[in-house]
Amino acid sequence: MAAPSRVVVPFKGEGAGRGPLSWGQIENWRAVQALRDWLPLGGARPIPAGTTIDDVVDELRFHLQRYVTLRTRLHIPGDGGTPEQEVFAEGELELEVYEDVDPETVAQRYRDRPLNFATEWPFRAAVVSRDGAPAHLVALISHFAMDAAGARTMLREVAERPSAPVAGLAPLEQAAWQASPAGRRQNASAMRHFESVLRAMPPQRFATPEVPSSPRYWRARFDSSALPLALRAITARLDVDPAVTLLAVFAAAVHETFGFNPVVVRPLVSNRFRAGLDDVVCTAVQAGLCLVDCETGVDELVDRARRAALAAFKYGYFDQRDLWALVDRVTAERGEPLEIGCFLNDRRGPVPMDSPTAEDIEAALPASRLSWVRRQDHPAFEPFILDVEDLPDVPGAMRCTAHTDTALLAPSDAERILWNMEALAVSFAYPARSSSA
Repeated sequence: MAAPSRVVVPFKGEGAGRGPLSWGQIENWRAVQALRDWLPLGGARPIPAGTTIDDVVDELRFHLQRYVTLRTRLHIPGDGGTPEQEVFAEGELELEVYEDVDPETVAQRYRDRPLNFATEWPFRAAVVSRDGAPAHLVALISHFAMDAAGARTMLREVAERPSAPVAGLAPLEQAAWQASPAGRRQNASAMRHFESVLRAMPPQRFATPEVPSSPRYWRARFDSSALPLALRAITARLDVDPAVTLLAVFAAAVHETFGFNPVVVRPLVSNRFRAGLDDVVCTAVQAGLCLVDCETGVDELVDRARRAALAAFKYGYFDQRDLWALVDRVTAERGEPLEIGCFLNDRRGPVPMDSPTAEDIEAALPASRLSWVRRQDHPAFEPFILDVEDLPDVPGAMRCTAHTDTALLAPSDAERILWNMEALAVSFAYPARSSSA
């Protein structure tokens, strides 16, 4: 690939300052360190014919001037402690311009190249031209700077170009509130809830293999049309939030696979319902902690999941450093290991509020497919993470991506969780029909 030319994008913006990380940033920074990855979001997209380099520079400058997280660098202590952040009032971004190359290749090079958070902006951009005319924009932003809700705000505002100042609390302002008496009360309440979960949970939840696989970290992809149909039927029948139904079915599948009860799940909480966080471009997602008692009928199971989800959302705003100190303390007091690395990340869009028939669900079952798509030693995963999202290009279908640490959970057990989710959801959708079959 030929070396690109470079265009400097100068910018100026408000909100400069230095201070501690917010709770969402602390959680994300731990993921950056654990995964040894800068967690890039985005990729390559076509740009309209007639777009000039100056147009692209103008769009990038708009983002950099408006969103402080794109103008943030970190002061990282040498002892491995928590960094401080600094928002800059001005600076420059380097835009690379490539001619007649594959834009996906450029995007992958950006993903693979480590990011120095102390000296680089958490934002990389390039233009790929065809016959001298810009054809694709490659833009990647670290998850440390932005989550999915922040990305939606950026996409909306680049089209609207609002002139009003940014509303809501920027990360430095979030951190200031979190250090206030009100913020410390929120954190203390969360720790009390988490301690009750840690004292009630089973000590070990997965059937740990004697020898991990090599490579150690495996990723599976399970595509299903029957699972989302069954989840919709349960949701409609019991009149609950779709996120609750998914949590109930996931917890039940873990219980079915390993037999322990109750089941600890860490659902990812967006926190955008909190005051001042609605449209802020930042990372506000945190992993909550909830306990689901699965030894009951489906209707009661979903109600228990509903109550557990409410608690997870209420207390899913906290200082993660205090959670890990709490885990260490309770582990020492109980004298047994406590594994809480079971994550559920619901990335789905709006879920239709209809009720598919049992026949519709059964007809969709033969299309389900499970495959292992990656085996690697780095970056590392938590013991088990399940990402759930709408399947691209297949309306109504669902993709479940399971990230598995085979030192703690065998690949065959990860497969069983995925198939059990579908089987249990189908049986829960129409329990009278299942019991008479």
